[in-house]
Amino acid sequence: MRSFTLVGVVAVLAGCSGGQTLGTGAGTEGTDPTAAPVVGQVKQKAQFADDTIINLVDPLSATITVTADLNPTTVQVYYVGDKTTNTGHTVASPVLVDTIDLAADQTKKHQVNLGNAAFAGGYGTVLLQSVGQTPSDIFQTYVQYGGSMFSTGGSVFTGGSYRIPYLSGTLRMVLALTNQSDFAFEVDLSNVGGTDFKAITLEPLSTYKFDTLAEGWHMNGTSSVQIFTNAGGTVSVSGYVDRLLQRIRITPVKAAPFP
Repeated sequence: MRSFTLVGVVAVLAGCSGGQTLGTGAGTEGTDPTAAPVVGQVKQKAQFADDTIINLVDPLSATITVTADLNPTTVQVYYVGDKTTNTGHTVASPVLVDTIDLAADQTKKHQVNLGNAAFAGGYGTVLLQSVGQTPSDIFQTYVQYGGSMFSTGGSVFTGGSYRIPYLSGTLRMVLALTNQSDFAFEVDLSNVGGTDFKAITLEPLSTYKFDTLAEGWHMNGTSSVQIFTNAGGTVSVSGYVDRLLQRIRITPVKAAPFP
């Protein structure tokens, strides 16, 4: 089994693109740049990928499935209990909890142990990583909780502004934000429909639970919460919105600049 270090994982996360060329049409590289573009070229960026972060907040239960691509691979599952709160930073190294051997095209599952100390406070992070870390060691990941299933493999929201809408009648919004970069950076949250503002600093692989009700924010009318990452930091986001007798899950944010 490969030795594991926080620095090693974060370095891989920072450089992971999840790209895979599925096929090419006629033509070769290095041809006349004025020629017609290659037809039928497809690049896959947001499905099969190594180094997947899943941050969970109040999931009640959670099941993760992993599927190998055309080659067998071994996926290691780590729980990450590193937390950032309004009162400080609790350091916790990732802990290996499961090793999943996949044959080509095979799918297996991991039932998340929400009783693990990594999920104290109702939130925490799961890191999935292949052992070999070669281009063939890629897999697709889904997480099922809250009555829905979400694809979580691939690119993530990185550096800039992202907005999550809320509708009239919203009681609260709860988010889990995880730093996927190898450096600390500030994340700013602002209520576009008001004057509420929050700034936090996240260390690598640390997760912060943001709760508008606990922060005393006023979610009036239909508007949005803006998330802004500084210094080009990469953050993954998931959560939910509570309305009267209704909880709406916010799927893990996997948006990235195109192309």
